[in-house]
Amino acid sequence: MSAKIPLSENLMNSIQQLIVLGKGDRGRLEYLLEILSRGKPLPLSDQKYLEGIIPLYLGAQDSESTQRHAEEAINSLYAEIRSLVERLDRLEGRGFERYVGKKAAFFFATVFVGWHALQDPIVSYLGSYIPPSLIQYLFPLNSVAERLGIAPVVWQIFLLMSIAWPFIGAVHLARFIRSRKIPKSA
Repeated sequence: MSAKIPLSENLMNSIQQLIVLGKGDRGRLEYLLEILSRGKPLPLSDQKYLEGIIPLYLGAQDSESTQRHAEEAINSLYAEIRSLVERLDRLEGRGFERYVGKKAAFFFATVFVGWHALQDPIVSYLGSYIPPSLIQYLFPLNSVAERLGIAPVVWQIFLLMSIAWPFIGAVHLARFIRSRKIPKSA
């Protein structure tokens, strides 16, 4: 068995390299790093754990080896960043932004039609504050529908749009749940 690892900056750097490289038990390594940063001594079991894992993954701790491991860690981080950028590009390529825009337009259309469908309750509630001459300007869709003789259609459209929202939400919830499934590695 090798000699005990000195509790120093080198040990903290080694633990940080192990974390970056994804080697060992990340939670335990972060815990050990926290203990060392507080200046407390490591328990014997943790010292033995580090004595076994540091030489296994980091090898000799000369300056050349340290430099090589630092470069490996940097390359690993660059690869992870490239992977995230590619994933983001795929999301955008599938029309993520465009689809969000369609939902926003449908939402504002629902609010617009709803404003007109609920004209009677709005006018009865705010009637004392709204001069009768302004009603045609506050509810232009109803004015057009009345002239065309299709006034009940505004309410029906609002009802259909309101019913569509739970279905849209269910579709997005299903897509979200499906996107969160972790693929099983072979």
